Amino acid sequence: MNQKTLLAILVMLSCNLSYILAQEESSSVSLELEGAETQEVLHNAYKTSWVKNRFKDTWYITFGSGVQTIIAEDDDKANFTDRLTYAPSITIGKYFSPIWGLRVQITGGSLHGFNDGESGTYRKWNSGSDHYQGAGYAGRPGYPTTADANFATWDPQWVRRGYTLDNGQIGLSSNGYFWGDGWHTGKLYMQHIKYAALNMNFMFDLLTLIGDYNPKRAFDITPFGGIAYSHLFPSWGYEAYDVIGANGGVNLKFRLGKKWDFNLEGNISLYPDDYDGHLGGSRSMDIVAQTTAGFTYKIGKSTWEVAQPASYDMIKDLNDEITRLRILAQQAKPCPDCPACPDPVTSVGATNNMKETKFLPDPVFFRIDKSIIDASEWHKIEKAVAYLNNHPDVNVVLTGYADRKTGYPAYNMRLSERRAKAVSKALVERYGVTPSRISINWEGDRIQPFDINAWNRVVVFVIEE
Repeated sequence: MNQKTLLAILVMLSCNLSYILAQEESSSVSLELEGAETQEVLHNAYKTSWVKNRFKDTWYITFGSGVQTIIAEDDDKANFTDRLTYAPSITIGKYFSPIWGLRVQITGGSLHGFNDGESGTYRKWNSGSDHYQGAGYAGRPGYPTTADANFATWDPQWVRRGYTLDNGQIGLSSNGYFWGDGWHTGKLYMQHIKYAALNMNFMFDLLTLIGDYNPKRAFDITPFGGIAYSHLFPSWGYEAYDVIGANGGVNLKFRLGKKWDFNLEGNISLYPDDYDGHLGGSRSMDIVAQTTAGFTYKIGKSTWEVAQPASYDMIKDLNDEITRLRILAQQAKPCPDCPACPDPVTSVGATNNMKETKFLPDPVFFRIDKSIIDASEWHKIEKAVAYLNNHPDVNVVLTGYADRKTGYPAYNMRLSERRAKAVSKALVERYGVTPSRISINWEGDRIQPFDINAWNRVVVFVIEE
C-alpha cells in the first residue's frame, strides 16, 4: 500500500468517525416557556432562521505552529525530513451564521527546496530588462561572460555557493548550464525560500451544516478555501517576488470550553511553477503544504439564538386593542379647542402626599420567556433616548415585569430582572446614555401593569425629575 492510498483511507476513516461522534453528541437548543420545564428541540442549522449577532461577536483568534514543506521540481528526490521547516501561523476569523464564516491567516518562514542543477530555467533571467538572459550580470566574477539564452539556465545561487565555470563545478551542454556534481549522480543542493503569506478563506463547519446546531459539540470539521498572497524575500541570489495563488485545507476543532478550542489543521497553497525561482520540468505548479496545531480563543458571544416567530396570542391581543381604540375614536366627539401637545410622557394622578409619576408612553415588550429585545421594539428605546437627550435634568427608572399566567413567581422575578437589565444595557452601550441617569427595578409577576396578560412581558420607563 503506497502513501497516497494510506492517506486517503485515514482521511475517510476520520470523516466517518467524526460524523458518528457528532450525531451521538448532538443536542438541542433549549426553548423554554415561562416557568415550564425546559424542552429540548433539535434545530437543523441549514433550515433554521437565526437572530443576527452583533458585529463584535463570533470572532476568534488562533495561534498555531507546526511544520511545512515545498513540493516543486526535484524536491521529491530529497529526504522528506530534510524538507521540513517550522511553520508559525496566526488566524483571525468571524462566523456570520452557525454554519459559515470568513478567516484571514498569516504564515511564513523559510522553505527548504532541493535542486539537482540539471535542467530548467530561472525566473530571475526570464523577465525584466535589467536581468533578461543575464543582462547586467554577464561578465561579472563567477558568471558567464555572454548574455544569451543559455544564461536562463544559470541558478542565481551558484556563485554564492562557489560553483563557477572556472573551478569546473558548472558545465555547459546543448541544454544550457548544469551543476557538474549533480549530473546524473542524484546529488542535490538546498534552496532557501524565505516568505510571508496572507491566506483569505471562506470556511464552514461541516457537521453543523449536515446535522443540528450544537454549541457544545465536542468535535467539528471545518473545511476552508480561498486565495493566497505570498511575498518572497531576497535570498541566496534570488530577488523579491509577489505572487497570488490558491489556498485550502481542513481544520479539526476539539472543544475545550466555552471560550477555548484545540485545533489540528492541514492546508496547501498552490502557486505558479516559478514560485521557488525554478521553471520547467514535469510540474506545472509549486505547492506549499503545512500541518499545524494550535489553540483558539473565542471573542465576544460565540453562540446563536433561534429567531422565534411572534406569538399569535400577543398579535391577536394587539389587533383587538387597536380595533377597540378605533371604535372609541370614531364614537368620540371632536374637541373644538385642542390644547398644545404636552411632553411625550404619561402622568399618573398625584395626591397631596404623593409625587406625580410620569411614564414614557412606549414600553418595550418581550416574547414569552425572552429577554432579548426584538427588532420591532428598538424604536421605542430610541424614543426614550431622544427624550433623555432633550431633558438632561431628568433620570429614568426601568422596571421589568413578567406575565402571571405563565411561569411561577421565583422564575418570573429573575426573568423580569433580565429584561430590565437588557434595556439598560442597550441605553448605555448602544446609545451612550450616562449610567448614573438609569435605575433598574423588577417586579416579576407581583404587579401586572396591563389588563391583557401578554402585555405584561414588558419593561416600562418611569421619569424621575
